[in-house]
Amino acid sequence: MFLMEGGTIIESVKDAIAVAAIIIESAEKELAWLVPAPSLAIAAKYNLREKSKVLMQNGGRIRGITSISSPYVDAVRKLVYAGEEVRNVQNYSGVFMLVGDKNQSISSINVTAEDLSLEDRINAFWTDNPGYVEYLLSIFENLWQEATDARNVLSES
Repeated sequence: MFLMEGGTIIESVKDAIAVAAIIIESAEKELAWLVPAPSLAIAAKYNLREKSKVLMQNGGRIRGITSISSPYVDAVRKLVYAGEEVRNVQNYSGVFMLVGDKNQSISSINVTAEDLSLEDRINAFWTDNPGYVEYLLSIFENLWQEATDARNVLSES
């Protein structure tokens, strides 16, 4: 992890999980996430879902977008049952992003999440730069409008 103007470069999965936990724990109103489906397993393994529950218990909203495929149906189902709003984009891979309260984010391009370990190297960007956070949210909102409600996909599974 190293500082640069406007944010911090995250270089390992371990650090990215730590930053995601910070963003989730500090959020008071809303989280928005866009992740390849294998990242859901990583989030569950490191209790990020438990941290998200606190936000929802306090009236916060969590929206997420992923690609729902057979290995990840149960993970998505748990999120939906817990109260998260999840949408599906078929065969999604690529950008990982998490935005908390429209004021802080972590994002990475082309994360291959299938076999990530804590020590694997990634390149992610953690920032509270309002312009960058707004940029990420515009991507999220555009994809959100095009995505299918996960409940529809889950009812077919």
